[in-house]
Amino acid sequence: MGGRLVNPPINFLRFLVYVLLEGRGKPVLRRRVGDLIWSDGGSEQASADIRQSLVRVRRFQDDNDLHLLATDPNMAWLTLNEHIYFDLAEFVELVANPTPRAWVQMCEIYNGELLGSLRAAGEGFEEWLSYKRSALRYDFVSAISRAVLPDSPLTAHHRLFCAQRLLQVDPYHEGAHRALMYDAAANGQFSSLRQLYEECTRRLRNELGVGPDEETVRLYQRLITRAPAN
Repeated sequence: MGGRLVNPPINFLRFLVYVLLEGRGKPVLRRRVGDLIWSDGGSEQASADIRQSLVRVRRFQDDNDLHLLATDPNMAWLTLNEHIYFDLAEFVELVANPTPRAWVQMCEIYNGELLGSLRAAGEGFEEWLSYKRSALRYDFVSAISRAVLPDSPLTAHHRLFCAQRLLQVDPYHEGAHRALMYDAAANGQFSSLRQLYEECTRRLRNELGVGPDEETVRLYQRLITRAPAN
């Protein structure tokens, strides 16, 4: 997450992620949040923990003149505004409204696992977080797979950028490998084309035990014929 928040209480950070992904701005039961994050301690303990955390959050907001989290005795919700930026909130919006520009923005935003530096939490929260990480990764890969297609409306520069980011997330994505091969051939870099194809083949064989699919092989064979004779 990005934005103005600097070193907020760790449970506050978890809470924000939960509301952004699950509540989508709608009020969420405080009990639901407590049971999710502190599932290992039982409902009574979870209720106590959420009360204590909300007190810390209120103090944090008061100290920083921040009006982000609102609560009543039963519910909690976010009051997002233009002065507070969350890359996660933007990513969710881009997934819901995919456009060529959104593809590029997604590549700029998605830079690692959700809450990758989070310390160990309760089993229930860990399961939920694992599911959400997988879902976000799936959304990213699905969207950017379209961005790197040969008929993508992106410029060559942006298609290359998206292909490179996609391979950082999914090193075995052949569509991304093919996009890099297209770019190398288009720029007359046939030595790089050979290296890219060999690297793709080597990675697939060594790490997955398979070879490149027919589309990748045919593309390489077609592109390499354009190389000037020695």
